[in-house]
Amino acid sequence: FPRYHIGESLIPGVMVPMEELGLKERMEAKGFERKYGGTLVWGNNEVPWNFSFSTGGRIPYAFHTRRADLDALILDRARELGAFVVEDATVKDTIEEDGRVVGVRYALRGLGGTQEARASLVIDASGQARVIGRKYTEVNWNEQLRNVAVWTYFDNCHRLPGDEWSNILIEGTSDGWFWYIP
Repeated sequence: FPRYHIGESLIPGVMVPMEELGLKERMEAKGFERKYGGTLVWGNNEVPWNFSFSTGGRIPYAFHTRRADLDALILDRARELGAFVVEDATVKDTIEEDGRVVGVRYALRGLGGTQEARASLVIDASGQARVIGRKYTEVNWNEQLRNVAVWTYFDNCHRLPGDEWSNILIEGTSDGWFWYIP
């Protein structure tokens, strides 16, 4: 971590916390493309409809990002603000006191034994793996919602015309849906 992952198309709701953390300017400097809205083609009507972020909050845009670059910006800023960051580690168990999780035991890649990290708030940020969550919650899959995502990158694609040039495009089909992040 940060590791390669398909890009991320943010929404304006995340821009205020990013600005408060001093990350909005860094996102601009990194060259992330601004996004001012979205376009959908959905249901029986094949005519695209647009939504604009300009009618929302105080920051009327968001960004299309490369996920690893965004993760690196956030991680670096967390370090600058005093976060204790452990990389190349695997959580092995939780530390519990008085019925709540107060830390984790982890192993560093390539080293024997485990280390401990304690905090007033422990967050499972392991994504779909739900490393800590699986210990405390039964995982039940809805068989009708088992999905697959296929993705790729294209060069020299046409963009939407006019003011929608930076919109994410989301289209429903009879077999699923797709999105296009310019």
